[in-house]
Amino acid sequence: MWVKLAIVIVLLGVFVYLSRKVFTSSAWKRYQLRRASMMAARGEIEKMISYLERNMDRRSVSDPLTNALVFFHIRSGQMEKAEELVMEAMERGDGSGRALAQLGYIAAGRDSREEAEQYYRQAVEKDPELRSTVNVNLAAMLIEDGRNLDEAEDLLNEALDLREGSAKSGVHINLALLSMKRGDPRQALVQALTGYELMPAQKVTARSRANALAIASRAYRDQGEGKESERLASKALKILDEVDTPGDDRLYTELGHLAGS
Repeated sequence: MWVKLAIVIVLLGVFVYLSRKVFTSSAWKRYQLRRASMMAARGEIEKMISYLERNMDRRSVSDPLTNALVFFHIRSGQMEKAEELVMEAMERGDGSGRALAQLGYIAAGRDSREEAEQYYRQAVEKDPELRSTVNVNLAAMLIEDGRNLDEAEDLLNEALDLREGSAKSGVHINLALLSMKRGDPRQALVQALTGYELMPAQKVTARSRANALAIASRAYRDQGEGKESERLASKALKILDEVDTPGDDRLYTELGHLAGS
């Protein structure tokens, strides 16, 4: 009897161990993310949030579900909720560069640029593997502020070397903005169109593709090539129309002016 009981206990232990392995595996996390994405696609936002909150690992921002919820709140403009999740993870022992980078994204979303820059630099110092992403965010801020443009270029070129394929598109877009800031529309045009060509033609990339064409359109305009500027702006508007972009959107309005409509 005792032998049978011991076997049962061992088997239960193995079952619990294997279950834990399965439900914390990357494959399981990907499945959970797909479920959350499907909820969002159906407009079930509250259900999606509840699902992520139930299943995420609150001790780590590197957990895919925690990371997804943090960035959902950031994109939704709910910076306090995003910050609460990151700070909770840090209080539970997450001292990663990724956590610092997320605090940088949050600070940038609040337009606390000095704070964001500090977090970005700390994040890369702690985890150099974040350079391919954080470099671009930091460079974008420097370009927008019109300062340290040489450093911004170095950061972007480093990110370009670290990325592959379509992931390079965002770097090229920022290099285009850098060239526009320097008053070099010809180089801006090359970078913007390169970024556009690298992006897959999908609904999720529509705004980014339209933005790339908007930069290229401005570059053509600044070179005195009005017809080409209007053509690209019209093309960008068509992309936005196909994904039902709101008519009062700033990009949509700017493209309307560039297209001459």
